[in-house]
Amino acid sequence: MKNKLPITAMTLVLAFFSVHAQNEKEVFPKLPSDQQQSLTRRLSEYVNAYRTRNWKSLYKLVSDTGKNGVNQQAFIAAMKAKHGGKEYSGMPDLLAFTPNRSDENEDGLDIYGCSKAKREGESYTGIAVIHAVHEHDTWTFSGWSFTEFPNEPCSRLSDPAWKPQGQMEWKQPIEELRNPTASNDTIDPQTGNLHLTIPLVAMAKPSQ
Repeated sequence: MKNKLPITAMTLVLAFFSVHAQNEKEVFPKLPSDQQQSLTRRLSEYVNAYRTRNWKSLYKLVSDTGKNGVNQQAFIAAMKAKHGGKEYSGMPDLLAFTPNRSDENEDGLDIYGCSKAKREGESYTGIAVIHAVHEHDTWTFSGWSFTEFPNEPCSRLSDPAWKPQGQMEWKQPIEELRNPTASNDTIDPQTGNLHLTIPLVAMAKPSQ
C-alpha cells in the first residue's frame, strides 16, 4: 500500500501536465512546436506591456501595420495621451488574457481568449481577440478587442463549437493611432512624429 501512493500521485501529476500541454498546443494547432512556444511567449509579453503600461516595450511588440510608420517617441506620446491615468483611462487597459483558440485571418492569426480590461474606472471581463502577425522573424500584434458589446461571457469558450460572429479587420493602425482625439491630430509623413491636440472634455461614467 505504501508503494502505491507515490505512484498514484505521480500519475496525477503526469496527467495534469499532459492535459496542460495538450490544451496549450491546441491554441495554435497549425503552428510547429517552436513557433507555438515563441508566440505564447510574445503574447504574454504583449499583455504584460499593456497591463504595466510599458509603452516602450509595447512598441516593439506591435506590428508594422499597427504602428503605421509612427516612431517610438510618437507612439509613447499617443499611448499616454489616449490612456490617461491608471485610475481613469480613456481607452481600455488590457489587464489579462488567457488564450483559448486561434483562427487564420488576413495576414496572421486571430487569437481568442478570456480577457479582463479596465476603462474609465470600470472593469470588464469577456471574450476578446488579439491579432498576431509573423514578421521580421518574430511575432508581433496588430491590436486587440472584445468580440462583442456587451461582452460575451468567457464561459462560452467551453463550447468547442463556439465561433465569433465575424472576423475583424486588422489592416489598419491600432485604435490609439487611428482614433484621433481631435480632427487636427496628424502624423508627420517625413518624421513619423504624431502631433496631438488634446481638448478638455468631461467624461461621463457609465450609469450604475
